[in-house]
Amino acid sequence: MMEIQTSQATYEGQKKYYWSPAVRWEKTNMEVRIEMFSYKDFFIDMFPQFYFLTQKGISLSDIMAEFSEFDAKKLFLFLQDLIKKRILVSSILSPAEVFYLQNHLFKNEYSEKIKYNAEELNKFKKKHLNRAYEVYTGPKIELNKDEVLQLISRRRTCRVFDTQNKLPYSIFSKMLSLLRQEKTEGSIRYNYASAGGLYPIDIYVYVKEARVENVNKGLYYYSPSENSLTLIDDTCEVSKDTHYFTNQSIFGNSAFSLFLVYNAEVTMPKYGGMAYLFAAIDSGIIVGTLTLVAEQNNVGLCSIGDLNFKKIEEYFKLNENQVLLHTLEIGLKSLESYDEVESVF
Repeated sequence: MMEIQTSQATYEGQKKYYWSPAVRWEKTNMEVRIEMFSYKDFFIDMFPQFYFLTQKGISLSDIMAEFSEFDAKKLFLFLQDLIKKRILVSSILSPAEVFYLQNHLFKNEYSEKIKYNAEELNKFKKKHLNRAYEVYTGPKIELNKDEVLQLISRRRTCRVFDTQNKLPYSIFSKMLSLLRQEKTEGSIRYNYASAGGLYPIDIYVYVKEARVENVNKGLYYYSPSENSLTLIDDTCEVSKDTHYFTNQSIFGNSAFSLFLVYNAEVTMPKYGGMAYLFAAIDSGIIVGTLTLVAEQNNVGLCSIGDLNFKKIEEYFKLNENQVLLHTLEIGLKSLESYDEVESVF
């Protein structure tokens, strides 16, 4: 046991850590401020050298050696704190981290009220859903308003699911099987497109207690090559607190959750950092494909923009090159879902 712990400690000491490109800092005479966190004591004297070293990537043992004149215990605890807060990182960033800086770069001329005031939000939506660009002054070509397939025109985001009936196994299987590999004459193809034909999205399924016919509660991995589900953990408990308040009721009445996880090992060797964008596009294509089949089978979907994944991440056993991209809540449509559609026509 001691050998394993020593080996792990050696690995952690040699692993390279980088200053997260999503994190800003500034130094004053009194403190080093890193985003919302304030550090004093000798940490002030470590900057900017510490920042420059971690920008290039450096191991913890090399940092300890570089700043050996400082209290070793305090320095070690400081490094552990930066790692815990994702200021120092050794793996790819989450989507929230990648896009965080855009908040500061975007010139926002709108009130914060649109985030919590329904009337203000509706005015905001009306303005932008009817946007036109006056800078384009060329002639217009009016397009035909052809009839849209009802399968498409009836699509609505489903936020209220049927909790009285189990999702039939046949429909559950049909939806997931849509994501399987098709192997013919030595070639492999899928039912949806992916950048470079590499398919880097790993699929995880959390089935609720007694909500899917013939499938026990638990967290599963879906294998597209075998078209099968493998149980990861039947004790996994995803509570409503994993979701933010506005999404808790949606999660509470869905039959199962679908987690789309990006595996960077599949596409970053070919596409570099742009592979992250391509993976996000792949994720959208998967959602669009599932939506069409769901509409054919009385099934509703709701995309969840964000959740507190840290609360349940340990169950997934992801490696450092895997990161959650998107989550779907799925279940049978309730009568309320149909009422919403009918009221549109």
